[in-house]
Amino acid sequence: MTHDELLLFGERLHSRRKLLNFTQDFVSEKAGISLRFYQMIERGEKSVSLDTLIRLSDILKISVDYLLFGDLSYSLDNPLTEALGRLSPQQREDALKILQLYSKACSSQNK
Repeated sequence: MTHDELLLFGERLHSRRKLLNFTQDFVSEKAGISLRFYQMIERGEKSVSLDTLIRLSDILKISVDYLLFGDLSYSLDNPLTEALGRLSPQQREDALKILQLYSKACSSQNK
């Protein structure tokens, strides 16, 4: 990966971790890597092995495609994914937050 790709990968990890309200310590422990190494990944200073990539994807509940490429096109036959694919990465994060709030509101109405 190029330096710019590592930076973007780290930003995606950071954004997703923050969205889930996970600490760096929690994610690094679950992934089986040191906190220092995880921090270096988020800063775009280190790359990860395939095993670590898969563990991070599982922990953060996000696709490997998105972590690596910022791409949600892996399931374009889904209209929601198609709409999200036309947005910038920041707009996708914002849309996810809106959907989570909407889902939470719907759940509380059904109680």
